[in-house]
Amino acid sequence: MPMRFLIETNQGAVSVGTQLSLDAERSHYLCKVMRVKSGDELACFDGNGTSFTARLLQVKAEKCTLAVSHVDNLSTRGSPRMHLGLSLLKGQAMDRALHQATELGASEITLLAARRSNVHLDAQRMSKKILHWRRVLAAACEQSGHLFVPVLNEPCDLNELLACATEAPLAFDVHGEPLPETIASQDYLLLIGPEGGWDEVERGLFKQHKLFCYRLGDHTLRAETAPAVALTLIRHLQKS
Repeated sequence: MPMRFLIETNQGAVSVGTQLSLDAERSHYLCKVMRVKSGDELACFDGNGTSFTARLLQVKAEKCTLAVSHVDNLSTRGSPRMHLGLSLLKGQAMDRALHQATELGASEITLLAARRSNVHLDAQRMSKKILHWRRVLAAACEQSGHLFVPVLNEPCDLNELLACATEAPLAFDVHGEPLPETIASQDYLLLIGPEGGWDEVERGLFKQHKLFCYRLGDHTLRAETAPAVALTLIRHLQKS
């Protein structure tokens, strides 16, 4: 499969002949990094399920223009949906966790300010981090071929997330029960703790909400590894 480039249209559905102007960052990436030239055709997607082909009309360092030459059928999100509640991690560990979760089909990711999370940022720095993490999700979709960029929700605490969850929540914890051989095929909210694990207050919330709490094997995984393992196992157990 050829690599598709994310082009967020901000214009609703694209159609043949639509012209799209890229911002400075996307223009620099295509022209300077990927060395795309005027007249070249690109496989593109809009992040919301539509893939299309576009020809590069105008090449400038800070502004490229594309014309849509072909539109594929709109894809629908896979079902069941996987919503990941991911505790905040420091540095590149967070980038890797988000990238892998996207590769493995997470449809939505809510950042969790867990009680033992070691990331404490003010509003301005968090806003910048979220912009960076959304770029990580976009890059993961380009690399993996997913046509939908996962929704990324701003940080909240565990109680807030459980109060508004519409999916069946599953918590993962080193003290949890072994995973069953099969599970119901439905939408899930997968809850992943920080490096220090869930504290007793959070474990109390699991009991209060009558959550199933499972462990991911017999060994302790790093928090950045756990989302990928959880997504893989739950998908597998739904198909068994």
